[in-house]
Amino acid sequence: MRISIFTRYIAKSLLTFFAGVVGVLTFVIFMNHFIRVLKIAMTYGTSLGWIISSLLNILPDVFCLSAPMSFQIAVLLTLTNMSEQGELIALRAAGFSFKEIVRPMLVCAIVLSCVLLVMGNWITPRSYKKFINKREEAYSKITKVTLEPKTFIDLGDWDLYLEDLDKNSNTAQMIHLVNKKDSKALSTKVNASSGKIILTDTAIGLQLKDGQMQRVDSQDPSAIIAANFENYTMSLSLTKEHSRKLRVGEMTTTKLLRRLRQDPLTPQLANEFRTAISMRNVLALSPLILLFVSCPIGFSLGKRTNKGWGMLLSVVIIFSFYLLMTLGLSLGKKYTFISYPGPWLPIVVGLIAGYYLWKKRLNV
Repeated sequence: MRISIFTRYIAKSLLTFFAGVVGVLTFVIFMNHFIRVLKIAMTYGTSLGWIISSLLNILPDVFCLSAPMSFQIAVLLTLTNMSEQGELIALRAAGFSFKEIVRPMLVCAIVLSCVLLVMGNWITPRSYKKFINKREEAYSKITKVTLEPKTFIDLGDWDLYLEDLDKNSNTAQMIHLVNKKDSKALSTKVNASSGKIILTDTAIGLQLKDGQMQRVDSQDPSAIIAANFENYTMSLSLTKEHSRKLRVGEMTTTKLLRRLRQDPLTPQLANEFRTAISMRNVLALSPLILLFVSCPIGFSLGKRTNKGWGMLLSVVIIFSFYLLMTLGLSLGKKYTFISYPGPWLPIVVGLIAGYYLWKKRLNV
């Protein structure tokens, strides 16, 4: 099938605006996440690979958020640009109908909706889960450990003190360890005249020489149990074990539906699952609805209208869409009987508003 010059022109104009706007919006939203990831990396001493992997796992979620808004802005910028240049009037005078002008944009909207449908229901939840796992992996690590002499070093359950440290050979003098997990009355201490410190990302190893281990007797707090040693090796973990529950955003739509059918859920959690499923599909269909509403508005703009009006109208439409979706989500989470249809409120209102605007436009 041969694509006409007219179709290529409109599609190229729309995609050019879309690429520019989605790039800007994605960058703005992404930078917020980037700052948070960088803060975690600096606090917990994670690697560069961890930072890159975390940021890549955030991208699908950022794109699903920015793409519908970018498409809406791109549609009105395309129409206002054509109106400003007098191209809409020329196309109408040449015999092109509104449907023929909209058709290239509709094809782009369908393609974008299909992409968002797959990403929102399956790809984004998996990527978000990987990001949360990466973040929890960093949280489970004790704050970045830096070996410094004459400083109390926090090693989780233990405090480490080194009187002197040769960083080239990792050899320390006068090593003291105190277990903080013990109560004040039952304290475990390890002292050594010298030793070697081996620091890794997940643990710290100590090869101690000529020292003593002390522990208060649990039966008699006034008695101290002590043992001298010539060589003693111990390893202290720098990670904390913990478990977590999966969030709704980490589960694919298939998994959410399976849990709704099989697991005994509280009404509140079941409503959250249903509204999440609906919201993902609403966002996927949003380019089609936003196109349906935006085109009659764009066709009504006069020749003197500039792109500033297109941006302003886009902001109003996007704000109204997300306001209605938030209202629908709130009602859906509160009332079970509208947990599925609640988030579809902006779609319903958009269809009604679009039908009214198109009817008014075609009757002119």
